[in-house]
Amino acid sequence: MTEAGQQPEQRVSELRRGLMGGRGVGASPAEVTEHTRERPMLGAVAAPVERALVAGQADHVRAGGPIDTIPDPDRVRTGRRRAAISGALGALLVRAIGARLLRSHRRRTRP
Repeated sequence: MTEAGQQPEQRVSELRRGLMGGRGVGASPAEVTEHTRERPMLGAVAAPVERALVAGQADHVRAGGPIDTIPDPDRVRTGRRRAAISGALGALLVRAIGARLLRSHRRRTRP
């Protein structure tokens, strides 16, 4: 006999039920639902979006599509080029704003 006169088999089945429920012994059905099915995010992506992405990937694999692990070199090159251009434009913008502020400040200080 274990706690409160329970048979070991009863205690094991009670613990197993609580474990499979996901929230431990004595968790209410509402608590189990809240912590398992009503999650707004899965990782950094909203749950509906994540489900759609997984479904799309599963369909692609079922159709016999290739599983690509190596990115397309043209896309990588284009991405690097865009990043370089964006960085250069950002630096030019900061320089232009700085020059304009400095120029307007110098005009005011001269008599």
